[in-house]
Amino acid sequence: MATVVTLSLQTGKHLPVSKQAVLPQIERAEKKNFARHEAFDFHLELNKRNVDLVIILKDDGISPRETPMVAAYSVFVHSKPGSFVMLHKICVLEDFRRQGIAKKILATQTEKYASRGCFKIQLWVDEQNMPARSLYESAGFQETNKVDDYYAPGRTGLQMSLDLIST
Repeated sequence: MATVVTLSLQTGKHLPVSKQAVLPQIERAEKKNFARHEAFDFHLELNKRNVDLVIILKDDGISPRETPMVAAYSVFVHSKPGSFVMLHKICVLEDFRRQGIAKKILATQTEKYASRGCFKIQLWVDEQNMPARSLYESAGFQETNKVDDYYAPGRTGLQMSLDLIST
């Protein structure tokens, strides 16, 4: 069982989890799963109004006094209302992969942003990252651009896009 939590530091709403409880876990996962130059500075970026950190917490068998365990996280950066959203990253921790968690994040956020009038979600993915590409294609994303050496020499980036509002 898992719980989806959107952590926005600007809202001031009471959240079921504190930033101090989850950010160290996310930062460790970030270092393990991404190259140093691709790592996200959560302390800096989460203070921006247009950044949403979506966290999936494992919540089965955890008492209220225990620190919740992060199963996955994603970062979305949105432009002005009625525009587009950039999926900056999505990461499912190793023990939680192949359980549909990334699809759940994409479905939840797609619905949320569509209801807010956003017309598109865009992302960049390494051409060689077949699991990620398959995930995005299964969610309806289509390749819209290709840039050689986007990530590093020899690592081609594919831009993918999902239209939220049909014209």
